[in-house]
Amino acid sequence: MAIVIAIGIAVFMTYQQPKTLTGNAYTNPPMDSMGMMHFHPQLTLVIDGKPATVPAQIGIDPQMWQDHLLDSYGMQGMAPLHTHDTSGTIHVESYANRYYTFGQLLDIWGLDLSAYKQVTITVNDQPVSDFQNYVLHDGDKIILSFSTK
Repeated sequence: MAIVIAIGIAVFMTYQQPKTLTGNAYTNPPMDSMGMMHFHPQLTLVIDGKPATVPAQIGIDPQMWQDHLLDSYGMQGMAPLHTHDTSGTIHVESYANRYYTFGQLLDIWGLDLSAYKQVTITVNDQPVSDFQNYVLHDGDKIILSFSTK
């Protein structure tokens, strides 16, 4: 019983560590019980000024998994950046402690924003001009807004 409690405390403390950046890897990233880096930015999608649903199964369903360059960093059957449902939660689950960008999520998804007008992205209420290279962080609140007209 004491071992179970100790493991639980260790896992809890891992999730409480500060998340800072150094080089091309996170310092003390949140880790899950399988030893994977695991954290969750949140994506809100707005199309033509109206809330839209973030697709489920990005990076899991073959139709929602267009780019496979990062496959070796994720679990079998999932890209290291993926969604499970339509909540907008992005799962960053990786065996490698490395930066992942919003642009990499878009590539996996197959969403080419160059085809749209008035693309804006904010992260935590701050505009982001270079969204392709924006490094994802645990708890980020990302709003992607674009116009199709």
